[in-house]
Amino acid sequence: MTKRVVLVRHGESEANAGELWQGATSSPLTEAGRDQAELLGARLQHRKFDMVASSDLERALHTARLAGYPVPLVDPGWREGYLGEWEGRPTEWVVDHCGDDLMRLQYDYDLPMGRTGETPRQVAERSWKSLTSLLEKIDEGGSGLVFAHGGVIDMILWRITRLTPGRRRSGFLSNGSLCELSFKGDKASILRYNDATHLSPIAPWSEATRTEGGTVIDLIRHGVTHANLDGRVQGRLDSDLHPNGKRQARRLSSWVGDFDEIYSSPLARASSTAEIAFGQAPRLADDLMEISFGEWEGNRWQDLAAQGRLDEYQKGHDVRRGRTGETWAEAQARIEGFINHLARTHPGKRVAATSHGGVIRAYAARVLGLPYEKIGLLGHLQNTSVTQIAIAEDGFPTLATYNLAPHLED
Repeated sequence: MTKRVVLVRHGESEANAGELWQGATSSPLTEAGRDQAELLGARLQHRKFDMVASSDLERALHTARLAGYPVPLVDPGWREGYLGEWEGRPTEWVVDHCGDDLMRLQYDYDLPMGRTGETPRQVAERSWKSLTSLLEKIDEGGSGLVFAHGGVIDMILWRITRLTPGRRRSGFLSNGSLCELSFKGDKASILRYNDATHLSPIAPWSEATRTEGGTVIDLIRHGVTHANLDGRVQGRLDSDLHPNGKRQARRLSSWVGDFDEIYSSPLARASSTAEIAFGQAPRLADDLMEISFGEWEGNRWQDLAAQGRLDEYQKGHDVRRGRTGETWAEAQARIEGFINHLARTHPGKRVAATSHGGVIRAYAARVLGLPYEKIGLLGHLQNTSVTQIAIAEDGFPTLATYNLAPHLED
């Protein structure tokens, strides 16, 4: 069994609104931040958590209380990183006076922030100890909720992925957003990233990217099919949606917002999802099709495993699926090429692209720089979930959100 932990970034603080670097300095919530916390509470009201913890800083504790958790376990290990001489400084001042250090911090996680502050690695290690302590208090199959800070959550995710430091590959976390993690023994998986759909269908990071001339692409997995429910390999095998899949697509339309262009895989399960959700026929693109699974298509996964036909695949080798299908790397290159084309041809636009779980997950891994052997760090995508990619004007992509499906929550 697994344990789950939901990490929440606090609501907007006065320092956030004033574009001040706050770090370990206390700052109260703004009116907008209080609203965000209350909307978050409404979002979480039907979920049960075995443990609720919080940073000891005012903005995190206030978010917890407004969200309906008045007495969390207070742990200073969850507090934001101490920024030394940068604490309380305007962003413009830090950029103007310490630009070299900011650039260095993209690559050097052992550099003290603000000369006298903590290093990113120190923040990662102390918050990881708090996470480990929380997990020890949760029974198998249980879950925990933590009210923390953007920098701390970033460092937790870095501690899990161990990605090479460099230019940021994931969008900044929105105030009031959720990240959900799953733990099975010592194996962690990111189930959702930067989910603030209770506040807006488009992440602030994405909106800022689009405003600056970049492109936002919402990758949407199709609704559930009969083959999904039967545990069969689909790949290029065409099939339409199960009635539940059609309902998922209709519910998706209730929150996902507006788009400038709508594309889809030509496979019926994807194009039907797009047409139901957006009320119009999408533009079809072969490069959005699912990974080809060759001779495995139409078979049940459990039967293939029992026959020993998945041995190399299950060992984590990037083999050609079903002997005549694609490799993971080939599928990544295909979808990456198409998304790069969309970015070049739709600057300043928001584009919907309805596709399939395998290729969307493959592309998300490519954006993050995860090698194939680490793909398990990204959880499987829910049917009709949205993964939002923000591509800067220079063509550099970031993962703004991952696997968001609030319309499927009870």
